[in-house]
Amino acid sequence: MPGLIGRQTVTLLDAPLVSGDYNSQVRDWDHATETPVYGCTVDYTGATESTDARDQTVTTAELFMPRRAPRVSEWQRIEWDGRTWEVDGVPADSQLAGPLSGQTVKLLEVAG
Repeated sequence: MPGLIGRQTVTLLDAPLVSGDYNSQVRDWDHATETPVYGCTVDYTGATESTDARDQTVTTAELFMPRRAPRVSEWQRIEWDGRTWEVDGVPADSQLAGPLSGQTVKLLEVAG
């Protein structure tokens, strides 16, 4: 991983809200806007596999954004490493840690 620090590119996906069933608002991921962000660091943090009722994998990763990157919200998705990741919880604002710090985002992918 040391060779990839600050050298990875992710794509932020932001889906508009549209009317759903029963007067609800849902995200339209088919029409999401894509914003590439350069200079990121992403690291896998864990993976589990369940084979009880059906095969399922849960993979987690952590995304470290550069200081001037667009803000990420818990309602967005991230494309990285050929996968689409959910933002897991509210991203941490690490700018309080110093002038070179950016946002820290927990990522989650559930497959199966």
